[in-house]
Amino acid sequence: MSMRVRKRDGRLEEFSRGKIIRTCLRAGASRRIAEKVAEEVESQIYDCISTDEVLELVIESLLKHKYTKGTRYDLKRSLLRLGPAGFKFEKFVARLLEEYGYRTETNVVIEGRCVNQEIDVVAENEAGRYMIECKFHNMPIYTGLKETMYTYARFLDVRDSGRFTQPWIFTNTKFSEDSKKYAACMGIKLTGWNYPEKGGIEQLLETKNLYPVTILRVDKETIDAAINAGFVFCRDIVRAGENELRKLGVRGARKLVEEAKKVLSL
Repeated sequence: MSMRVRKRDGRLEEFSRGKIIRTCLRAGASRRIAEKVAEEVESQIYDCISTDEVLELVIESLLKHKYTKGTRYDLKRSLLRLGPAGFKFEKFVARLLEEYGYRTETNVVIEGRCVNQEIDVVAENEAGRYMIECKFHNMPIYTGLKETMYTYARFLDVRDSGRFTQPWIFTNTKFSEDSKKYAACMGIKLTGWNYPEKGGIEQLLETKNLYPVTILRVDKETIDAAINAGFVFCRDIVRAGENELRKLGVRGARKLVEEAKKVLSL
């Protein structure tokens, strides 16, 4: 009997052992480990299992086989958890861009030709000054043409102020093909999951070792406390240390630091 997997949007698709293998290989696992993981996951699934449950089985299997990068495999889901954890995505984007040499401001109100516009992030470097619209999704849905056209309309309203050279959209998920075409036509920068090809959000994070605290395998209350205290990346947790976290009222500080160190040392 074939097994089906329920995606986050409710659609069902056939379970693919090959997809598990390919995903493990892309995460850096050996062919031997990838095939073993796929075999173990296939033996544990049931019909209409959710994609999140499948992911959890994959991670547990990778870790069981001493593949220490198994935790990092959860990067995509950790970005989906940023919103529910209480952290504003625009602040996350600003922090990320600062690591790449940009000067940033968040939630800036600019007087447009027609109305005032609140800009999520204003980012500037030697190449230009960007009006950034941040599109956060707590499930893996596309940022589409409607959002891209809306961003360009807002850019047109503030363009005469002379403060921006280009509009830029950041999302934690993927862009639709129509949004990519429109952006290319109108000169809009896009950064999302696996886009552009050599500069997607996951690549920007991995290159600088910037893993969100939501990737850590600790309880939700501890994660929320850390985020509410202003910690965004695992690196922030390690730099602060156990004592500083405790002073800020973060319970489970020792476990949090230990798990953050594991992720950064992989």
